[in-house]
Amino acid sequence: MKNEPLSIKRSELHPESLLRIATAIETAATLDELLLLALNEFVQGLDVAMCGVLLLDPTGETISLVSTFPPRVSLPPPLPLSDLPLVHQSLQQRQVHQIPDVSALPEQHNRSAETTYLLKMIYEARIRSLLIIPLVAQDQVIGALAFATIDQVRQFGAKEVYVARLMASQLAAAITSFRMIEEAARREAELATLNDIAAAVTSSLDPREIYHLVMEKINQFFHVDAGSLLMLDEETGELVFVITLEEGQEKLVGLRVPPGLGIVGDVARTQQYAIVHDPKQDARFYRQVSEGIGYNVQSILCVPIVVKGRTIGVIELLNKRTGHFTEEEAIRLTRMAATIGIALENAHLFQQVSTVRDRFEAIVNSTSDGILMADMRGVIVTGNLAAARIFHRSREALIGCRLEELIEELMSKALVVEEPPWLNEGAPHRVIEMELSEGAVRYLRHTILPVRDTAGMQIGSLALFEDIAKDRELARLRDDYTGMLIHDLRVPLTAIMNGIMMVQRGFGGDLSSQQQELLSIAYQGSETMLAMVNTLLDISKMEQGRMTLNYEQLSPYDLVEEAIERLQVAAQQRQITLARDLAAGLPQIEVDRDKIVRILQNLIDNAVKFSPDSGTVTIGARSLSLPINATGGEHPALSFTIPALPAGEWLIYWVRDEGPGIPLQYHARIFEKFGQVQQQKSRGTGLGLTFCKLAVEAHHGQIWLQSREGLGSTFAFALPVKRCDS
Repeated sequence: MKNEPLSIKRSELHPESLLRIATAIETAATLDELLLLALNEFVQGLDVAMCGVLLLDPTGETISLVSTFPPRVSLPPPLPLSDLPLVHQSLQQRQVHQIPDVSALPEQHNRSAETTYLLKMIYEARIRSLLIIPLVAQDQVIGALAFATIDQVRQFGAKEVYVARLMASQLAAAITSFRMIEEAARREAELATLNDIAAAVTSSLDPREIYHLVMEKINQFFHVDAGSLLMLDEETGELVFVITLEEGQEKLVGLRVPPGLGIVGDVARTQQYAIVHDPKQDARFYRQVSEGIGYNVQSILCVPIVVKGRTIGVIELLNKRTGHFTEEEAIRLTRMAATIGIALENAHLFQQVSTVRDRFEAIVNSTSDGILMADMRGVIVTGNLAAARIFHRSREALIGCRLEELIEELMSKALVVEEPPWLNEGAPHRVIEMELSEGAVRYLRHTILPVRDTAGMQIGSLALFEDIAKDRELARLRDDYTGMLIHDLRVPLTAIMNGIMMVQRGFGGDLSSQQQELLSIAYQGSETMLAMVNTLLDISKMEQGRMTLNYEQLSPYDLVEEAIERLQVAAQQRQITLARDLAAGLPQIEVDRDKIVRILQNLIDNAVKFSPDSGTVTIGARSLSLPINATGGEHPALSFTIPALPAGEWLIYWVRDEGPGIPLQYHARIFEKFGQVQQQKSRGTGLGLTFCKLAVEAHHGQIWLQSREGLGSTFAFALPVKRCDS
């Protein structure tokens, strides 16, 4: 009887559980917190003793247990996926796999590395049944969700497997979302670390100071107990410890490792990183170093420092404080090591030159960016080969030219010249991007920086010309991919909404009031997501000039009323009054009804969000007849300024709120895609105002903002009364 499958009724995934799981996904601050909260719900929802999450590394070659419930203090190290044939098969085929009775497996398999690992995963020798569900997100297998019972044999039924797959689907989507956010944060931290290192290298000629700062930043970034920087002695082939930093203390300086010995020697020779989870079992481990200072090495991450194809040193990190070193961290450190290597090489170059000009030339000639240096009169005194290629002259021919004249010449030949707001916002120096019509370099980013002496006095100017062709190509690929992804989201979203609607109408049987409420929530959420997808598609079409407008002769009053009707409930919930200030006798306008109503709806919705409770949002409209050569500014019919508009009949709409206002530094980017005011607590997608701007411009109109911090905001847009076909 003990070995027979359980026949008791399993608990079902109740709506409350779904809500708790959704809440956990929405409110968890970290991935670890999300997994802990979700696994707790999964254990209860499927009525199992234990549950665990295994995630693949970025290469898909190893898999790691990252969380369990009940939680455990330590987790086993990553394991090659090839050592787990059952899990590998499940992930490869994207199929659920069950082990109803572990003890009934053949003896040779019951003692295999896979079963041992899975048993260790649950840390219980009495485990009897396992259910393995692949985790799939964005058509990529990212890992597996494992459920386990203790002592009792269990054959999971079709309904239970369905529930488990539903759980796995939610979890996979949430994990992917967290990974994207964490990757962005890690990338930002990585860039900040590299910026600090670059700043130290360029501000100091003391090698010891540079080495200390490099390892201090690297240790902090990767959360390790100690880290070493070893440089290659090209004469002897030995690796020399230039610094080992442990808890802020420098050690091992000057110690040499014979050529090819140790993990560091192997990494330097092969130019391949190494992750060692148990150094004492690795034949390459060079014990003399750690044993000489009595240091217990538990794990190692070692990467080569390669510059222009040659190894100049290695970075070795010891004893990660939490978890294990991962392939992702190895790749990240390798990438950082390449930048650090260039920085160290540049520092070495600084030591080899004796004059400021020699130092400058040694550095600028090692970069692919164009660099010109001018004196206080604006005359070029030196430049690098990259700059010579950009200006189609020799380096010698550039010397003596005026910097201002060279830049004007370059800009006059450019197809496009622009100043990106996101680069110039709050920046002390003007940044210009241009598209050139000829030459090897097609896209350039240009800025001019002051050059100062040790006393802080300006002694000249440094002009930088960065090739951003790869950035432009990546941006284009990103936009193409985003557009494709958004387009593909509409079909499943529509299917979900249709399914929910059919269930609500009773096609699947009678529903309780609670079920109806939950389905209404799900339908509203899907409807909101579909509206967001449609907005993104419309923005994409308008950016590419592919949006078709359905023009009609419409009453300006009807457009306002339709927009207000959609938001009346939301305003009433916060006791906000939607006031109308519409002039009498407004002319009919020829516009696309849906687009104009959505513009008004977006502006009113924003005003309601940022207005205080019991406040007032005013929606107004006036018609203006502007003469030829009319200039913008104050107008007697309006309480705000208008931009310069072409002559003709115009209808001006505006939405005014009593909110906190928008700081001046955000006015330029408020209409950009995903542009938001960071200080304001209410957040959206940052797409509404982008849609408004593009839709207004598609009607040959203009939209603008007038706002002062603390005094509310007025968003206004002007539409030609008669349709413009040009």
